[in-house]
Amino acid sequence: MGWVSAGLLGLVIMWVTVMVSRGVWDVETQRSRLSDKQYRPSNKQDAKRLLPTSRYRDLGGGGENRPLRAHELPNPLNPTEDALASLVLSVPHAAMQDEGFLKSRKFMKYSRYVVLLVFTGFVLPLFTLTYASGAFGTERESRSLVWLMTRPIPRSGIYLAKYLGTLPWCLAFGLGGFVAVCLAGGDVGREALTRYWPAAAMGTVAFASLFHLIGAIFRRPVVVGLVYVFFFETVVAVLPGSLKLLSLTFYARSLMYNEAVSAGHPGQMLPTMTEAVSSETAWAVLALAPVLITLLGMWLFSRSEYRDDE
Repeated sequence: MGWVSAGLLGLVIMWVTVMVSRGVWDVETQRSRLSDKQYRPSNKQDAKRLLPTSRYRDLGGGGENRPLRAHELPNPLNPTEDALASLVLSVPHAAMQDEGFLKSRKFMKYSRYVVLLVFTGFVLPLFTLTYASGAFGTERESRSLVWLMTRPIPRSGIYLAKYLGTLPWCLAFGLGGFVAVCLAGGDVGREALTRYWPAAAMGTVAFASLFHLIGAIFRRPVVVGLVYVFFFETVVAVLPGSLKLLSLTFYARSLMYNEAVSAGHPGQMLPTMTEAVSSETAWAVLALAPVLITLLGMWLFSRSEYRDDE
């Protein structure tokens, strides 16, 4: 499972590097392509009037006559329509010339597809699942869990010690993967790293407590964790309504969304986060959830029975 997570992280880094080199998030590389239907004559009289001018002489191509495309057909002069069209089109044209807007658009596109969707939705939970669920998984595989529970240590203490011993590894690999993905994104990735790393750290701690609990209760924690990641966190976190409030990913994304908005970036470029909770609420949930989940795990682990043949 660890190699799978590392391979997924490598693919994400390669994908981000290719996208940055091609300038996918730059406005200059995204030209609008208008269909011919938008330039068809409105009636037969307009079509007949435009028919004689449907060819032109290509002076740069040997003087051959070439047919005009639909959107190149000349239109009769209409001062009112032309003035209104120029007025309407001047707004997006001015926005496309503003350096601040272009920078914000690029940052929010990177945040939406790389940070929120790919890393927070898949890579971070998988990395945390790999190391958090393995705390008791290795004991089950080596059939030493029963021997461990016979030690003169309270079971709740064993559970807590396992969690505290696993947490640094989860943080190291989770935040390390986040740093690698952000550095592959260039300037916009470095800005995302500066603004989002606290949310990524708190999300890692919350996921580690949950997957540690799953590893202590279920015989096949990886299967249960994968179902949770790919169904609950992926689907429920973006559904409208209050069901998303049960998702840990939703609160980590809310922190990132609020941080981006507070920095002056347009929040409407993240349409899936329009119902984000406040930063105070998100911090409280992500700080309280690991404590409650750990206490629940300590209580359940101290009352569970384990056999050597499990």
